[in-house]
Amino acid sequence: MKETDTREQPTDEAAALAAEHGLGPWSQTFRMNQSRLFTKHNASRLYLYANGVVVTGPQGFRAAYDWETVRVLRYLSTRNGVPWDARYTLIDPHGSAVNIGPGTRVFLKEEKRFLGITSVVQGALFLWPDVWGEHIVQAVTRAQLPKVLGAVERGETVDFGAYTLDRHVLTGRKHSAPWSDITEISSFSGTLIFNGSQKRTTVDSSSMDNIVNLDLFMRLCRHYKA
Repeated sequence: MKETDTREQPTDEAAALAAEHGLGPWSQTFRMNQSRLFTKHNASRLYLYANGVVVTGPQGFRAAYDWETVRVLRYLSTRNGVPWDARYTLIDPHGSAVNIGPGTRVFLKEEKRFLGITSVVQGALFLWPDVWGEHIVQAVTRAQLPKVLGAVERGETVDFGAYTLDRHVLTGRKHSAPWSDITEISSFSGTLIFNGSQKRTTVDSSSMDNIVNLDLFMRLCRHYKA
């Protein structure tokens, strides 16, 4: 990737939306390969700002997400050991979501319910998801970790989609366990596993692509587990 490839200035409409949401200065722009098969997305853009991101798409679609409130899902897969899908879902506080990046992510009705998704727009397959995807994940963690940790310490419960947690307990869709019973956190084939003594599973396992703000969630788990 050349730096010049990401220096396309935001459109006036995107810049106005970023200013409206207080996203701060612009830093980079990402697009998809120009294609005859996906002509409707040739003008789609992903604009990174200091405090958030603006996504544009066909038929005048524009959405802004700030690091302090956005919820992010990441769907990664490989084929023959080679990275294949890198589909990210950005969800605003009202439940409006957009899927961006290569690959496909389909949400079942039950998944939408517990993830708090009210609508989904299929966005573009933006290039270099390893760059902008990691940037988004890390920016969200930096912005939200102090506030979320403070809320947990005050006794509040925080929702991460597949799990909720508070200062004493981690709760899955079916089972829960006190932090004192969780001694090991591991993953296998994209599934997160919580074990206690003698390698026995405590809280129910979950696919990592159903965990909202996974990096932030993992930091809290490592902080509170035994």
